[in-house]
Amino acid sequence: MIPLYCGVPGFLRFLGLFNAAVWVGGSVFSSFLAAPVFFTPEIKSLTPPPVNGLVAQAMLGRYFTLHILCGIVAVVHLLLEWLYSGGGFPRRAIAIVCVLLGLALIGGKFINPKLTVWHQQKYHTKLKAESEPPVYEKVEYKEDVVQDAERKFAVWHGVSQVINLAMVILLTWRFWRLANSDGHDNSSTFGQRKRNLFTK
Repeated sequence: MIPLYCGVPGFLRFLGLFNAAVWVGGSVFSSFLAAPVFFTPEIKSLTPPPVNGLVAQAMLGRYFTLHILCGIVAVVHLLLEWLYSGGGFPRRAIAIVCVLLGLALIGGKFINPKLTVWHQQKYHTKLKAESEPPVYEKVEYKEDVVQDAERKFAVWHGVSQVINLAMVILLTWRFWRLANSDGHDNSSTFGQRKRNLFTK
């Protein structure tokens, strides 16, 4: 029998745990430590609104990119583990990761771009993407446009926060299960039946 920490099994275990640790660690750090900094009195004195919000929106885009990249790595890891082990296809594990990927895509590709536009309208600014580097300029929006942007921004920012909290909880749970199942997501681990990461 091949030792768990040698060769391909060891590499797959390391890949799964490392990716999960980066995923959940980055999520917790960004959500509870990094993001709130942009709205502290110290930072607001250096980069007053709306600049601090613009920077926060840019960081949020990178945050969802982290989710997407880690999600892709998780899917690849699950498929490699399944192919190498010859066990049952990890349907539930794949489903959980796909849910996380879907939430990240909704947040990063649908909600965040809209929040950026509404934030600019709210503070009468507009991004000049054609300039190098891109800069923001002051513009005048109609009062009804500003009010609509403020309302939509408040609603969808709340939705984004709920989605993010759900992702952090799901990632933390997944990491705990992964850490307590020898680093394997598959129900059949290298020829031996192991408890499935998402069925107990």
